[in-house]
Amino acid sequence: MNANKQIILTSILLLTAVSYALGHLTGGGLQNFQYNAELVSVAPIVDGYLDDPVWEAALPGKLEQELMNGQRWPESPDFTGSFAAVWRGGFLYIAIKLADDQLETRQTKLLREDHLILYIDPHHTGRKEELYRYTIPIGKETSELKPPLTRVAWGSNGQTCELSFRLDNLAKKGNSVGFIIAYNDVDGGRLQHKIAWAPQGYTEADEMLPDLVFTAKIEPNTQQKLIQWGRIKSLY
Repeated sequence: MNANKQIILTSILLLTAVSYALGHLTGGGLQNFQYNAELVSVAPIVDGYLDDPVWEAALPGKLEQELMNGQRWPESPDFTGSFAAVWRGGFLYIAIKLADDQLETRQTKLLREDHLILYIDPHHTGRKEELYRYTIPIGKETSELKPPLTRVAWGSNGQTCELSFRLDNLAKKGNSVGFIIAYNDVDGGRLQHKIAWAPQGYTEADEMLPDLVFTAKIEPNTQQKLIQWGRIKSLY
């Protein structure tokens, strides 16, 4: 093998090795892991009850990655959780469904209670900055919300929740935001598990965020006159 061919071969091998390493440094497991939030023709009413028609068709994402040890969370009566997301008119809507065999909601400090942790990174920095972190107590609503979060509503059993985020022009077909959702399971005032929607092997030490992508099978039409589901619900 002449010197030129050897140099070329060595360069290819080095580039391959560097690409592989960078894939891990920047979150290689995230490359094929994302949630597609679909555009809907009628926005859900954020009241905590998941009876809006949009949720029947929305793709569920499972909370099944244990962030404390990087293992997959097995099917268990201890906890199951899922979420779905859709968008409309500059808003992102998230529905959450939880089943915990021992809800802890009566402690004086939030970190001693069960709670949700969400990251919504509208600037798509890819990292878990505190600015993009939302801590949401189970079954409780508050008027003091950090933008772009505009509403949190729980169903009567404390195990269904709806959220809305005002993202304006960021909520547009083809755009992405950094996103993750986790349930911090606290029993007896002590944190037991952190169970998230995340790729296998992902832990709380990982800084990179997965993507939530705005997708659309229908074209937005601001002039479209739609029957609001809230009006239907108000009749009952």
